[in-house]
Amino acid sequence: MALRPKILHLFSNHRWTGPAEPALTLIKNLKELGWDIHFVCSVKGVPKDKYNRVYDTAIQWNLPVYNNCYLSKHRHIIKDYFDLKQLKKLNHTENYQIIHCHLDNDHRLGTKTKNNSQILLRSNHYGEGLPHKIKNLIPYTDFVLEPSFTAQKQDHQQFNLPPERCPIIPLAIDLQRFNPDRPLPEVKLTIPKDSITLGIVARLQTHRKYQLLLSALHTLVQEGWKLNLIIVGRGTQQEEVAFRPVRELGLEEHVIFTGYLNDDNYVSMINTFDIAIYLVPGTDGTCRTVREYMAMGKPVIATNTGVLPELIQHEKEGFIVEDTVESLYHAIRNLCTHTEYRKKLGDNARKKALQNFSPTHQAKIVSEIYEKSLQNIK
Repeated sequence: MALRPKILHLFSNHRWTGPAEPALTLIKNLKELGWDIHFVCSVKGVPKDKYNRVYDTAIQWNLPVYNNCYLSKHRHIIKDYFDLKQLKKLNHTENYQIIHCHLDNDHRLGTKTKNNSQILLRSNHYGEGLPHKIKNLIPYTDFVLEPSFTAQKQDHQQFNLPPERCPIIPLAIDLQRFNPDRPLPEVKLTIPKDSITLGIVARLQTHRKYQLLLSALHTLVQEGWKLNLIIVGRGTQQEEVAFRPVRELGLEEHVIFTGYLNDDNYVSMINTFDIAIYLVPGTDGTCRTVREYMAMGKPVIATNTGVLPELIQHEKEGFIVEDTVESLYHAIRNLCTHTEYRKKLGDNARKKALQNFSPTHQAKIVSEIYEKSLQNIK
């Protein structure tokens, strides 16, 4: 396959935060469609004792990576000045036709790097609209790729962006990896066979509203329900957010903390869930974890927040509830009571994931946007 025009993707972070995997997955699939992709992320200045998973993953996936930029997450006068010189030099040498940005600081640098003959795109990884603080970048941005109808509507209102400049791009995950039918490592947990397993994947931070879930679980256990809750995640506030409340509520025998999991150990753990729970979006406003739940065939209980109502149709793939203890309690109790209904919701979730969350499908749509935008400047 002949290579298409050169594309520069920018990602101003080295941490494996919410947007990292979606951004790299898109880049990988665009490369497989024949686009000549170059990738720049945070490399210079990252402490040697810090694992730069973004850079290492790009290398593992055979993506051409430029490694001489700071590309800090936040503005930094000296580092940004250095990066801008490097990016302009790289841009002049490689003659990119499209610059594709993913995060706020690389968006700022991208608008200063592009010339009048280039197309600049921004992927919105917030789930909802982009922050108002980047308003001055929008006039230099040809397209904002939106993750949801909510995001499109908000960006149309605050930036006066017409729909053709902020198209909705289907969200994607690795459906081969998140497949409940493939062989997975055994999960060694002591859970009674007649117990129903709830599961949640989220960092242990105050804004993730763990207190609602733990309170609902406490009430259900007091009523005699045989329940276990698996919490996958960690965080600097884990003692305050989860460990101490579990002790105070007497839930030690009903809550399992796994800490951070990766690779197939993570997929296997999700596969143990009977009911998957997601309370509030974190750094990834597109809620990739919910899509992973759905791909694994799990019914999802989520709050009416951000993009969640667009991912989960109430009473079809799961429940959308208010963020109250009472709402969570009733949703969990409903799914615990009706086993067949729970299975049906999980099957529906799996079916929707297979139809809507394909990385190849996502890349083809972005590829079409590239092609149309290039035709317009010829």
